[in-house]
Amino acid sequence: MKDGRAMSMVMDAAETDGADAVRRRQPLARGIELLTYMVESKRDAHGVRELAGRLGVSPSTAHRLITDLEKLGLVRRAENGQSYRLGLEFLRLAWLTTGRYPSQELALGVLQGLVAETGESAFSSLYDEQRHQMMFTSTVESPHPLRYSLPLQEWLPLHGGASGLAILAFLPDDVQRKIVSKPLAQLTPHTLTDPDALLERLAKVRRDGYSITHGERIEGAVSIAAPVFGLVPGSVAGAAGISIPESRYDESQAPELTRHVKQAAAQITANISGQRLDR
Repeated sequence: MKDGRAMSMVMDAAETDGADAVRRRQPLARGIELLTYMVESKRDAHGVRELAGRLGVSPSTAHRLITDLEKLGLVRRAENGQSYRLGLEFLRLAWLTTGRYPSQELALGVLQGLVAETGESAFSSLYDEQRHQMMFTSTVESPHPLRYSLPLQEWLPLHGGASGLAILAFLPDDVQRKIVSKPLAQLTPHTLTDPDALLERLAKVRRDGYSITHGERIEGAVSIAAPVFGLVPGSVAGAAGISIPESRYDESQAPELTRHVKQAAAQITANISGQRLDR
């Protein structure tokens, strides 16, 4: 009986520890969510009530979170003393991380070569498997006075534009269908939003190894993109490609442009894995 009671006490203690661990994780998760909101917001400073509403917690809870982050230097009070902004310690960690993982350096030289080969603006993008979205991370602009500038460091849907389609086409089937089954925004009049038609198109992109779009994310722009793969074999890390004003696009040059784009994407993939690719 004593052994039974002892075992029960151990199990109760383990359950209590597990519950406490969950409770301990919640402030951490909320703190990270708070920092994420502050980073992504276009506002420089944020009030406690604003942050509370964003997190769905009481102002007192938000104040405790912001106070803990302030002690760590991750946030600091704004000049008015009533709102908060990102702290110097957060910026220091961001700079260190960027220096240690220079993702742009893996693509920048390749994109410069792609511009030299095609004469058109080149870009690379990054895929987030939790958000199921992408962002443009690097661009090298064309020397032509007429060119399109892409929005950097902004999360974008996958179904519109060559880069997104090049990523989406190479995702696992279940993930692909999950994304396509949700309501798809009509980014331009040319954006394909019908799920069945989109799946059929993605199958073609996968067979071809690249995608070409005409004004599906930005009206008047033609884009060609190919997938970039990560360290795990078959996992999509992003895409690389070029953007061309429709008035300058020559269909007869598509095979040559596509070849350069696929080579560039393969080179960035090789850079990520640390391999050498002879182009």
